[in-house]
Amino acid sequence: MLTFDGSATRWERLTLGAVSAVVAAVALVGIVATLIFQARETKIAREEARRIAIAELLKMAMDDPDLDEAWGPVPAGEDRKARRQLMYINMIISEWQVSFETKALPEVRLRAISREMFSAHPGRAYWREARQVRTSTSETKRARRFHQILDDEYNRAPAPPPVRPRSRRPWAFIGGTATGLAVVSLLARALGHRTARTRRRTRR
Repeated sequence: MLTFDGSATRWERLTLGAVSAVVAAVALVGIVATLIFQARETKIAREEARRIAIAELLKMAMDDPDLDEAWGPVPAGEDRKARRQLMYINMIISEWQVSFETKALPEVRLRAISREMFSAHPGRAYWREARQVRTSTSETKRARRFHQILDDEYNRAPAPPPVRPRSRRPWAFIGGTATGLAVVSLLARALGHRTARTRRRTRR
């Protein structure tokens, strides 16, 4: 018949207590990790919803100059096409940022597409205007990394060729047309003189 003395009973109690403490600690860590993950996911979802709402408002402003002025004063004489391009690029880069922060957009891919964007005049014009604001408002390490990548690729991208002024093209076309008409007129006169001479010779 088995007997248990007092020391054995105390040892069992200590062992069970230690195991219970470990289990409770592991459970607590799991709960904390779950709460942190849920908070992070909630923050990302809230930020994405906010950016979607802003994107919709920007689309309305792109289509309506009156709504564009509701965001603030529009510089006098600013090219409407260039302004719409800047607003559109801002929406593209905001989408890139959300994808990068959620790790849906790899860094290699981000570098490739941003370098391509900054190889054109609209993309370079946007980053010159928005760089300081975007980098200074980066709240997370991931966001700071995102903007650092964009800045790196902006500096690495090849400079686009200079834009030729479009205002000269109509005048060049008109000038070319006028020159062509003058040449045709001279040829017509020359042919007319030749025809007249031929007729005179025939009559003789």
